Amino acid sequence: MKRFKFLSVAMACLMFVNGCGKAIYIENQMFVLTEAIDFDENNKLVVYTASPVFNKVAKDKYKITSARADTMRKSKGIVDSKTSGSLAYGKSQNILIGKRLLQRRNSFPYLDVLFRDSRNEINANVVVIDGTAKDVMYTNMSDKGRISAVIKDLVDSSNKNGITVQTSLQEFHQQIKDKGMTPALTQMKPEKNELVISGTVLLHKDGTYATSLSNQESALLLLLQRDTKNSIPLTFHFPPEMFDANEKMSFVSFSIKKAKYKFKFKFDDDQVTFDIEMKVSIDLTERLFTIDLEEKKKQMEQAIEKELKKECEDLIKKAQKYQVDPFHFGVHVRAYHYKDWKKVEDNWAKALSKATVNVSPKVIIKSTGVSE
Repeated sequence: MKRFKFLSVAMACLMFVNGCGKAIYIENQMFVLTEAIDFDENNKLVVYTASPVFNKVAKDKYKITSARADTMRKSKGIVDSKTSGSLAYGKSQNILIGKRLLQRRNSFPYLDVLFRDSRNEINANVVVIDGTAKDVMYTNMSDKGRISAVIKDLVDSSNKNGITVQTSLQEFHQQIKDKGMTPALTQMKPEKNELVISGTVLLHKDGTYATSLSNQESALLLLLQRDTKNSIPLTFHFPPEMFDANEKMSFVSFSIKKAKYKFKFKFDDDQVTFDIEMKVSIDLTERLFTIDLEEKKKQMEQAIEKELKKECEDLIKKAQKYQVDPFHFGVHVRAYHYKDWKKVEDNWAKALSKATVNVSPKVIIKSTGVSE
């Protein structure tokens, strides 16, 4: 009886409880899934947003809105005045930065509102546009879907396939603030109504553009970052006389499945020396010339070791030229040689640029594919 009375009172109370507020319909919301910042031809900040359209009457799947303003926060008010629904920024998937902006200014202060406002999504991918943000945002997506989903899927799949890095907004913040590294961001290029992941952009410590890496160099960057959670694809061209091959056919492709590392560090006065030993397990995925791998497997491994050493050291020299550390070598020094780190922490990129870095790979072919 007591239970029956309790339930009766509870039901009576619930009948008079009001809802949490006015109903919100998804077709009246404007979810900002992609934001892009760039400089126009007059070096003025322009901000673009992409939002999906849920209205059944609308023909377009998404809406692009642009605004010229001094800051991103100010641009939000301008964008709001151009949209019919309520803007929601908490589901952002991509933050795009134009290369023109990076070549002239540090982009990081412009992103301050994204870090400061807790409603923003800090796991959005940060992508640099090799071209203009306008060209990307207005790429014809009629046969591909909503632009935000297309860009996110491109970045996800390209990183999974080992041809570029993937940097979230939160990771970008860490890369700027941490003295032991410099930022590395995905690079995207618009080409004839297509969006192409064209490699990786390296930034200076002050957030300005340093240089770009090709997809091959990006794969080597992932290897040197010890990011081998996904396989890393590489293609090498050997001297034709090495395997009696034609010049145009002397190519070998393989995937790095697993790698073990050993770092050795020496600090003599102002001279830094790095020795990086790598034990790399690979699967051959392609070769364009004839060779008996049962007899010449060791020769093939040594040839790959030699070329891998050369390309890794060339990439490190390229980074040293621009005084950047996308490899996070500084993090390693700080963790294992803290006293030495304190001597160079305020100018680590310059110290690394003068360092001697030796890479010594040991390659083991685990698989050659299906038998011929």
